[in-house]
Amino acid sequence: MAAPAPTPARRPRSRRLAALAAALAPLAACSGGASAPPPSAGAAPPAAAPPAAAAPARPEEAPREPFAALRDRILREWAADEPAFARSRGLHEQDGKVGDYSAAAIERRLARLERDRAALAAIDAAALSPDEALDRALLLQQIDLKLFHGRDLEEWRRRPQFYGELFGVNHYLDRAYAPLPERARRLLEHEKAALAQVPRVLENLASPLPKPVLEVAVKIFRGYAEYLRGDVVKLLKGVGDAAFQADFEATNAALADAAERLAEHLAKVELPKGDASHVLGEARYRRLLLAQEGLSMPLAEFKRMGEEDLAANKAAYQELARKVKPTRPKAEQLLAEATRMMEASRRFVVDREIVSLPSDERAIVKETPPYMRWNSAFLDAPGPFERKGLEAFYYITKPDPSWPKREQEEYVMPRGTLLSTTVHEVYPGHFVQGLWVNRAPTEAQRMFESYSFVEGWAHYAEQMMIEQGFGKEDPQSRLGQLADALLRNCRVVVSLGVHAEGMGLDEAERRFVDDCAQDRATAREQALRATFDPGYFAYTLGKLQILKLREEAKAALGPAFSLRRFHDALLAHGSPPLPLIRERVLAELKAPAPPPAK
Repeated sequence: MAAPAPTPARRPRSRRLAALAAALAPLAACSGGASAPPPSAGAAPPAAAPPAAAAPARPEEAPREPFAALRDRILREWAADEPAFARSRGLHEQDGKVGDYSAAAIERRLARLERDRAALAAIDAAALSPDEALDRALLLQQIDLKLFHGRDLEEWRRRPQFYGELFGVNHYLDRAYAPLPERARRLLEHEKAALAQVPRVLENLASPLPKPVLEVAVKIFRGYAEYLRGDVVKLLKGVGDAAFQADFEATNAALADAAERLAEHLAKVELPKGDASHVLGEARYRRLLLAQEGLSMPLAEFKRMGEEDLAANKAAYQELARKVKPTRPKAEQLLAEATRMMEASRRFVVDREIVSLPSDERAIVKETPPYMRWNSAFLDAPGPFERKGLEAFYYITKPDPSWPKREQEEYVMPRGTLLSTTVHEVYPGHFVQGLWVNRAPTEAQRMFESYSFVEGWAHYAEQMMIEQGFGKEDPQSRLGQLADALLRNCRVVVSLGVHAEGMGLDEAERRFVDDCAQDRATAREQALRATFDPGYFAYTLGKLQILKLREEAKAALGPAFSLRRFHDALLAHGSPPLPLIRERVLAELKAPAPPPAK
């Protein structure tokens, strides 16, 4: 997102934090309009085959909704209920609208999700086609995750960040999916609808609130106020006639003031009485693993998984760090260096047959616009349903020339980290995976994504490319990959420690410094992130799941194993939690390979 980040960030960060986005997404019905039409609106690839006829209902039961109709209704209502989520996926029927954040509307949404879950569970997956069965499993998982956030965590009552949609107008400005005057009109409609919902925030929040979450929330809402008063005004200066400008200036100022007042209330009234209720506890942490990842495993096994990968990467990093001194490109060379790395990684993917590229679309390296400069390097790609403004940008942020010279030099990533980031964000990471998602066979598989699959694939790509020999001429490449792996390793042990083992934030910070080679500022930021994003273990979890599945495929196929065919099979079904597609991927790999295209 282009709106303010939760905390100041110097490290590269993906803009596709799927689980975090899910955590902040509203559970409310849409405010200000009728339901949206189905997501694809006639523009998506062909849907899966029709389901088998539904079993006849017993006389005392209401007739069951056929699966295809049930699935399509859930997708349609999901997009209508969550306008910000719909915009992020490239669906614009709800532009200009925000969720209804009244307690009654949120409760209705949760109750409907529970009914929809029961209806999906009553359908026999064996009677469905493979893609329909996956759609059913994916919808069940997404509903379980939404209910976990709404019922178990009660985020609408416990986390002010839940209401970020009201102030987050960046989707209207980040991508040219329509002419700017049209997007500006929708932005103004959004701001007016948001002002009507702002009073719901304090009505719904139940004091006392988690102290670390409040600390982050204060920064977020102050950031929104600054963003609205600064970047939004600059970007829309001169758009429309005088009447529009007057209306926009007054409405935008009122929304910025509302964000500022909310931040001040949280800082002065709520923060002094903030508590430690951000801690999930063992039982809820296990439910998080099940809802977010479809995993049911002892926490001791989960911890061992994270600690073992950390220990291996730490030993390799320390050995290499004694021999290799990282270097950094000059600020004026940063874009050229990132472009060179991106093109080199693409050539390597093609020449070594790492994964098929579904299209000739290319990412474009650009300097980060001023209003998006909170992040050092990230991919900004269109949602899978977007039909205009389809360019994907790999943004690189140069240091501010007004900073002291030493600070400017330290801001630029070391070459090894820049290479790892480029692989993660573009080839064969998020950008390539996004190309596959755009061509997934069903709307559900294009609409929903799993935190661990999206970030796990990109993190796996960093390690896999090094294993395949990319960047082998410079040992900094391996050092950068290991440094990023250690950061993600510590997220596993800190998330579990904070939420299920009594770890305090000071101890969490020490682990990032002592075990994962992070500076103090990054360590504190990452420790704090655990309090509001406990699922950020997903990077390492997803990577390890893919590596395990790859070994299973190698064992099953023997000499017939092909890395490209494995990756193609893995990416062909959208971005679901890996347990939902493990057996299908293995079965497809065991089937005879299709003949090469002529």
